[in-house]
Amino acid sequence: MKFKFLYLIMLLIIFSMANVFADSPKDWLDDEVPSLYKTYEKYFDYVGFGVEYGNFGSNWGTKKELNFSEVQKGLVKHANTITMGNEFKPQFIMAWWGKKPEVSGTFKASNGITIKTPVLKGLSRLDEILSICKANSLMMRGHVLVWHSQTEDAFFYEDYDTTKNLVGKDEMNARLEWYIKTVLEHVALWEKKNNGGKHIIWAWDVVNEATSDNSQPGAYKSSYPEHWLRTAGTKWFDIYDSEEFIINAFAFANKYAPKDVKLCYNDYGGIYENRMSDKHESMLRVVDLLLKHKSDPLPTRIDVMGLQAHCNVKNGAVIFEKEIKDFILRGIDVHITELDIGTWNGYNPNTDAVKITGKQYKTLSAAYKDFFAMFIRNRKTEDRHGIECVTIWGLNDEATWLNSPSQRVWLGNCDQYPLLFTKKGKSYIPKKAFYAVIEAAEE
Repeated sequence: MKFKFLYLIMLLIIFSMANVFADSPKDWLDDEVPSLYKTYEKYFDYVGFGVEYGNFGSNWGTKKELNFSEVQKGLVKHANTITMGNEFKPQFIMAWWGKKPEVSGTFKASNGITIKTPVLKGLSRLDEILSICKANSLMMRGHVLVWHSQTEDAFFYEDYDTTKNLVGKDEMNARLEWYIKTVLEHVALWEKKNNGGKHIIWAWDVVNEATSDNSQPGAYKSSYPEHWLRTAGTKWFDIYDSEEFIINAFAFANKYAPKDVKLCYNDYGGIYENRMSDKHESMLRVVDLLLKHKSDPLPTRIDVMGLQAHCNVKNGAVIFEKEIKDFILRGIDVHITELDIGTWNGYNPNTDAVKITGKQYKTLSAAYKDFFAMFIRNRKTEDRHGIECVTIWGLNDEATWLNSPSQRVWLGNCDQYPLLFTKKGKSYIPKKAFYAVIEAAEE
């Protein structure tokens, strides 16, 4: 009788513990949690995440995300490609940090000009990242070769000295060619020496965000570059006063990149407040411009339009689908390069209750499901162009760029929870939004 009683007690304890564990959140590595990449491999060639390598500011150099084994394991399970948030941007490859760089060599450009060339101190960090990717069988999108932001100012000045004048177009063309050639050939050489010549970087964002946020109506046909091209805060426009640097960047990338590496123009803002924006015309103009110059003596090549997709719960997938289709009709593929879905519109997310159980949280899940269902409808197939890659911009809500001080100003100082995982200690916990994305693939 005594043993029977004890047996019943043990059964009750085991049953209770089973219920606790059944209701407890699952880590992204748990067998019960489906693989995001495996779920979508029948639809897209690549599914990935934006990842950080090191911290900023006073903590610069401190290891982050990609350096942690638990994160690497999660990436291996849920992705087959990644995009570095910062380390492949010009500022980080140059790594001059506001100082005049050391000049160590010369380069004779295609235009016949010979220039002095500075040391690119950040190339060794690229090697470290490539090694991590190889060890974990991860591919990578290279982000980015040419951008108005996060590029050292010295790159644009005579003698690489910001106290002097900006260089002219011919000198700048030579520097542009040298920089693109140096970075692309450095990666190709590393892949040859360390990976049997097989690519780790399978695509490059050649130019990023070159169109104006204040694009004017009729931007597509406008003869005034300031009506469609970004002018404020960009040395590229200060020197060229035209779109010439975009054309040249894609021509040089085509010259020096392997032919099976995809070349991409990347931008944002084609939809605004659930409607097509005037900026959409400007983005179309960039693509058509590059297609127009593909037969030049130094031909351009554009394979992909990259759409950042920093959306919110009120930006409907239906409107975004129209934008995607416009680029597909150009005869190029589409990458969703920086997907996150903000939760600020219409709700006050500044409570844990809303974060965990509130209307906003449910709305986020529904939005993710709608977007991924739309991505599937517009996927690349053997007989048509379409979406071949989807990249989620961040690994967890706690580290989203949308909660950075600069972004909070624009978002009403509301906390954002725009991603598929939340972080507890070293664990990454799939949210309802994650399972909504899985459901979209299964329906």
